[in-house]
Amino acid sequence: MRGCTDLLRRKVASGDILYAGMIHDSRSGSAVEAFHEAGYDALIIDREHTYFDNTTVLEHIRLARALGLPVMVRPPDDAYASVCPVLDQAPDGIFIPRIRTRADAERVVELVKYPPPGKRGLGGSTCPVGKYIGWGAVTEQIDYVNRDVVIGIQIETAEALENLDEIVSVPGLDIAVIGNDDLSIGMGIPGQWQHPDYTAAVQRMIDTCRQYGVLPGIAGGDPAWVRFWAERGMRMFWCGSDVVAMWQGVAAQLQRAKGAVETEA
Repeated sequence: MRGCTDLLRRKVASGDILYAGMIHDSRSGSAVEAFHEAGYDALIIDREHTYFDNTTVLEHIRLARALGLPVMVRPPDDAYASVCPVLDQAPDGIFIPRIRTRADAERVVELVKYPPPGKRGLGGSTCPVGKYIGWGAVTEQIDYVNRDVVIGIQIETAEALENLDEIVSVPGLDIAVIGNDDLSIGMGIPGQWQHPDYTAAVQRMIDTCRQYGVLPGIAGGDPAWVRFWAERGMRMFWCGSDVVAMWQGVAAQLQRAKGAVETEA
């Protein structure tokens, strides 16, 4: 079974809008199936703000791979011990949060890619990225993974905004996503996503990404929000969460049920 296929790589290269769902809470594979059946372009498994262990992440990746749904993982940080075990489970890509400087971005690329461009250690038959694909030679694994694994970062601090050109211009980066909450906090306007300074900062990020051939992304699924930023060049939206969908779904169901009874009364 092939892992880390080039499906996500081709979607990113196309420049079409990518709609990504996120798993924050569910250990059950039903969440992966739900995003697949709904028609999402990609799935992101979050470990920055969740309690998931490596086993849960592995099983979600395995199911997404079997379904043909491109999957990325967001580890809690850029430490080798956090990133390498996840990459060895053969996801299609990885997102690293809280990038602040060019050196941070360069380190991410080095962690993801095998030598010579990177410093990642190679696991052959000992992990899914090796054994599932059945490489004819070590060089095949190196070339394939270095070419097709998608590298994403998050821009979510005031320092990152100051260093935006230096960060986004790092060779090997594919996607840069705005972290709305943390970025607005760092700018001193927490939660004020309509503030002129905030919209100007996001637009600058979009323009910078265009300049360097990096796909710009942002979180949020409100239709007006998506339309607003899509018209201004945003090409990836994190627009679904397993736990948020559950909360909203059960609340809506209860209101519909109560409404039906109250209408009859």
